[in-house]
Amino acid sequence: MVSLDLAQLSVREANTRLRALGEAGEDVEILNPDARHHIGVGLTAPVRVNVRGSAGYFCAGLTDQAHFNVSHNVGWGVGDNMYSGSVVVGGNAGAIPGVAIRGAEIVIHGNMGSRAGQVMKAGTLCCVGNANFMAGYMMYGGRIIILGDSGERLGEDMSAGEIFVAGRVEDLGSDAMLTDTDQAELDSLHEFLDRYDIKAPMGFSKVVNAGTKLRYGTPERPMRSIPFQSFSGASFYWNPKIQEDIAIKSQSGRYRIRGYGGARPLPHFSDIGFRKNLASAGADRNVIDKVSMDTEIGGINGARPLKLSMPVMIAPMSYGALSRSTKQAIALGSAMSGIAENTGEGGMSDAQRDAAGQLIFQCLGGRLGWNIHDMRRADALEIYISQGAKPGLGGQLMAKKVTPELAKIRGIPAGIDLRSPSRHPDILGADDLVIKIEEFREATGYELPVSVKLGAGRIRDDIKIAAKDGFDFVELDGMQGSTG
Repeated sequence: MVSLDLAQLSVREANTRLRALGEAGEDVEILNPDARHHIGVGLTAPVRVNVRGSAGYFCAGLTDQAHFNVSHNVGWGVGDNMYSGSVVVGGNAGAIPGVAIRGAEIVIHGNMGSRAGQVMKAGTLCCVGNANFMAGYMMYGGRIIILGDSGERLGEDMSAGEIFVAGRVEDLGSDAMLTDTDQAELDSLHEFLDRYDIKAPMGFSKVVNAGTKLRYGTPERPMRSIPFQSFSGASFYWNPKIQEDIAIKSQSGRYRIRGYGGARPLPHFSDIGFRKNLASAGADRNVIDKVSMDTEIGGINGARPLKLSMPVMIAPMSYGALSRSTKQAIALGSAMSGIAENTGEGGMSDAQRDAAGQLIFQCLGGRLGWNIHDMRRADALEIYISQGAKPGLGGQLMAKKVTPELAKIRGIPAGIDLRSPSRHPDILGADDLVIKIEEFREATGYELPVSVKLGAGRIRDDIKIAAKDGFDFVELDGMQGSTG
């Protein structure tokens, strides 16, 4: 076993060596971790890593096949988005342990923090102690085992998966319910606990999705067409369109799914005026050859920049909102034009990756389709914060669009009305964003630019925060954009 001492190495140096040792099949021990963030991030080899002490945020995050053992405590997001492999924590875990895992096994011998297993897709998260509030929040699949007490709002807005509690179920979340545990499930639980030398309790309470919110029963009534130039009185906002929109929301009990465009007039390219007479424009057939529009973005912090033939990129649109053939056609068009395509929030398909010359891989709060292997196939990464069509709102994809192929890419059950959260589980402020950016850079060897997508709001303040947090470039989305 090879030793890496974090008293002598930076985390970046240690992770670089760890990945090389992993490819060589060498097991590793990490000495003097001192609760450093990002230990082991990006490891994709079937080796064992023993962390002799406590680890910070995102220990073992964005990994596949590796097996980690942390002797003491861990911070937020242990095993973040982990595929296969395992993590065993000897002490306590901070908030969102097992966030977005896609098949891994995570065992915490102490207590675990809030929102455990948020948006997890598959795998098992086991806590020997007590859980905090909202364990299983918006989980899409997998299994959570809690041998102590559950905490409040257990299973809040879960779509699928199971939660087993040996202690007291303190409180159930929205659309969660108690049901019976059958013998096959008990046998599976005992097998798992025996494998990790954990004494099995006498029985379990089982919590699953109640099914009342997987599909919306109340249809959204059509809205009459109101031109955006129509206003009520002197108000530019409280107009008939806004009032009717509120009335429809109150009847259906949810935010709007169907869109009808902006509620007020907005600047447009057709508004541009030229002081010079352009009557002779177009006479020079070689004018394009005389102007260089080549553009590089994303290299300011040392990453490999995107090289565009002109200052234009394809806006993010997901596979799901658009069909497979449409996404492939857009990717082909971007390659022919020498510009960058964007996956949108639905994950990366092989057809899109093969067709696009340069592809930006988008990460949003539900971590749908997000994984270390596709990150490394991308040319740039993008953290979605909001978009102009629905700033501050989560996503909604109707059940008929959630096909088996799409469900496999996103890691979710097929045929449900897919809801995604309005914000990232591990980004509650600008400081958290810095740590998240660093995790993405660690996972990809600091080679890819990391950008942020923002719905245009307080533009000066937002861009200042983005620049200070270290993004390589910023994408602003106007309110005339659409959503699928």
